Amino acid sequence: MSRRNPLSAGGAFPADTHPVHRRKRHLRRRARHPADSVSTRDRILEAAYRTLVELGYTQVSMRRIAEEAGVNQSLLHYYYGSKENLMLEVLQYVNDQLIARQRKMYAEAGSFEAIWDRALEYFKEDVRSGFVRALWELWAQGLSNPRIKRRWVEIAGQWHDLVVGLARQALEERGISGEYDPEVIASVIADVYYGAEVNILAFGDTTVGLGNTDVHFEAVRLIGTMFRRLVLDAERKRLGETAAADS
Repeated sequence: MSRRNPLSAGGAFPADTHPVHRRKRHLRRRARHPADSVSTRDRILEAAYRTLVELGYTQVSMRRIAEEAGVNQSLLHYYYGSKENLMLEVLQYVNDQLIARQRKMYAEAGSFEAIWDRALEYFKEDVRSGFVRALWELWAQGLSNPRIKRRWVEIAGQWHDLVVGLARQALEERGISGEYDPEVIASVIADVYYGAEVNILAFGDTTVGLGNTDVHFEAVRLIGTMFRRLVLDAERKRLGETAAADS
């Protein structure tokens, strides 16, 4: 699905493991040394991402990003031209890393159940690291900016296609590919994750009601349990019909 795939959902990494955040302290120590092994582009994009998470889109400035990256502000304008262009590049940059993370996990997890459990852990990471906030900061801008909206929708579509493929594969492996529409399953997953993200961002971690982050995490876990039961019921039905036909 999108970011943030509903199965990823989402979803950012904690400061020590996010492909962007894990080098944060390291980069800040080395930001003033252009000749280091970290490319200038990476330094700029990582600095822009950190600034977006910390300040929000409207408070981000090219000057602040340049200071964070340890480069001249004119270099940012040379490469990107505007804050909007840079933010769109940041969105693609981080999303590419998350998509790669997700595909790797899908290949290694071995089962839909294991994938769902690991995806929930990724979602927790993405909330805590700030990726979810960064994503929705840009989505909010997209409400009035068609260009940002188009990019956001494109990225959401990448996640959607990823989850549709996973759902289709899981149904085929269980022998129940005709029972449920993979597109519908992907939409349900997206609705769950997006809803959880919006509530977490809107209400904050107030520990009560909609502000209780752990409640939203458990809601995602519950949906996974419900999916498993649906699959098991469909399998039992198929096996019963097969047994009846053979008798």
